[in-house]
Amino acid sequence: MLYSRLLAVGVTLLLSACSSDSDNENSKDNPTKIPNLNDIKVSTSPLARASSEQFSNHLKNGLFMNRYRTSLYPDSLEIDSPATTEDFSVTNQQELGVDEADRVKYDGQYMYIAGNSAQNLQASEQYRQFVRIMKRDAEGNLTQVNDVTSTEVAYQKQRLYLTDNTLTVLSHDSGWFGIAEPAATGGIAESTFPAPTTNQFEFSLMDVTTPEQVTVKAHYTIEGLLIDSRVIDNNLYLVSNYYPQFDGFTGTDHTEQSKLKDYQAIQQEHINQLLPKIENVSTGESALLFNTNDCYINNDATELDGFNAIMTITKVSLTDPTQRSAICVNTQVDGLYASSKTLYTFATNYSANDLNSVIHKFDLSDSTLNYVATGEVSGHFGWRNENLRFSELGQHLRVVTSSGDNINGYKHKLRVIEQQGQSLVVTSELPNESFPTPLGKVNGDGIVDEDIYAVRFTDNRAFVVTFRQVDPLYVIDLSNMQMPKIAGALEIPGYSAYLHPVNENLLLGVGQHVDQIDTDLPVIGQGAKVSLFDISDITNPQQLSEHVFQNGYTAAENDYHAFNLLMMNNGLLRFTLPIESWHEENSSQTTWNRENMLAAFEVDTNTMQLNYIGGSTVSYSDSSDVPYVWSGEDRAIIHLDDLYYIHGNYIWQSDWQTPEVNNGPL
Repeated sequence: MLYSRLLAVGVTLLLSACSSDSDNENSKDNPTKIPNLNDIKVSTSPLARASSEQFSNHLKNGLFMNRYRTSLYPDSLEIDSPATTEDFSVTNQQELGVDEADRVKYDGQYMYIAGNSAQNLQASEQYRQFVRIMKRDAEGNLTQVNDVTSTEVAYQKQRLYLTDNTLTVLSHDSGWFGIAEPAATGGIAESTFPAPTTNQFEFSLMDVTTPEQVTVKAHYTIEGLLIDSRVIDNNLYLVSNYYPQFDGFTGTDHTEQSKLKDYQAIQQEHINQLLPKIENVSTGESALLFNTNDCYINNDATELDGFNAIMTITKVSLTDPTQRSAICVNTQVDGLYASSKTLYTFATNYSANDLNSVIHKFDLSDSTLNYVATGEVSGHFGWRNENLRFSELGQHLRVVTSSGDNINGYKHKLRVIEQQGQSLVVTSELPNESFPTPLGKVNGDGIVDEDIYAVRFTDNRAFVVTFRQVDPLYVIDLSNMQMPKIAGALEIPGYSAYLHPVNENLLLGVGQHVDQIDTDLPVIGQGAKVSLFDISDITNPQQLSEHVFQNGYTAAENDYHAFNLLMMNNGLLRFTLPIESWHEENSSQTTWNRENMLAAFEVDTNTMQLNYIGGSTVSYSDSSDVPYVWSGEDRAIIHLDDLYYIHGNYIWQSDWQTPEVNNGPL
């Protein structure tokens, strides 16, 4: 997330020690000088469990330094999938057994849709967020059976999990943030970093044994910013950042006297006042989210180091939400990747001359959360679908990173990482001495000028798409983890932003079609594109077919949850993706009309053919009061021969073979 990366940006600390040779006493309760504190940075050293005093000192140092630092923005850096064999489709997810949150969930009979009143055809005066519950009958028809208010906080991003008879509703900040304005001339800003509009999120656990009569099992708010979540083995894992707010700073300038007052004030604050709390909304009772004895700091941290954010992993049992635990790390987190047994958090340190990133590994196999190891790699993990750049296989973690830009050149690396003690150690990488060919085409100046647009792993392969004017699809052989190599490559116009392995012979790509051009001007996509690749011979990947939607865009490029699929018993893979396009109409004056459609495809895995079935288009009988709906939230459900297109709060239902003939809005 953008605000997470901005917070991790390198800074110059505007501090100097205010001391004399005779000033040797400096108690923690009433310090008489400011220590010569080190710069705030995202440390890449392993973690160590800290005492309450160590954690308190580290956090308070970070808050004080953040008060007096200069915020800089980072330079622009250019910017094995499961398929169900049930009768109906579910949320597209990265790893088998690791559920991911989305705005639509379905169990084969009941459909749950996160909505809000602003997207109603008859908008109410009072804004409201809710979960709409629809029931499917034997003929495939849908009827609304309930409408459950999900949060009292307006304009929250809502995501759902459906586990057995428990519906989990996550409500959190939509991602907007603001930068505090400087104080009066000569003063300093109250906050020198971008911050979320709310510093808390909430989750509700609802009993949907009888969806017509939903009861709330638990409803909690947690202070902090939700980064991401997963559900594994009936446990909800929430990864969040918390930025403590301290109101005791009174300094108005950068004089040593003013800074010393602020340093004394933060040292005298009780640590519990700086920690995130969890509140039971039903009872109003609140408690600290964790105990300071359960916190970690980097093992190379000294009394002169600090960090102003707290990363927390909270584990909640979905069968008994009172059973929960949390691990606290006084560091930054940008995102997470999870397998069925392990959770990895990652963050990029922008303060270094050469970008480097840190990865922390946590073991989920025990009943308690356990930190196990930390590793460092150069580069960052891109700006979208970062978790797809990670893949765990056995004892190995495979990771793809990037650094540089299209002027000075990129460096893209694939690394194989193993745990050795408390360290995650790179044991092999690509390019390497035996296989030095870089990932990305080299231009006439001898530099790689293509950024990475998509990454996907399977058991013994990795697929990487780089792009500037054409799309090189690289197939990387990982059958020998200690000697990864580029097995083959394919160049075609345009690019794929999302890759979906169908089986060992076929790969789907979703992106944009771009005609090959001979200019350095920015490339503009000419239409959403679906490609089917033959990867049976990894030394010679081939494009079998493609389908282009002229002037179209699909949300599946940036959010793979918009890509929906169902594997049929006859070897057919059915899949859908939403398409938004704009069409010019010439009347008395030129106007542009928006069209939202759900495109339906089939892949015959036996004949290796891609077939476009057609599209279900959004239409309203009364177009006078149509709400604006962002297509990035469009979703679909496939249930045998029934196709359901969810756009905003409503559903358009059609037969799979004739999606253009639909019934809606429902």
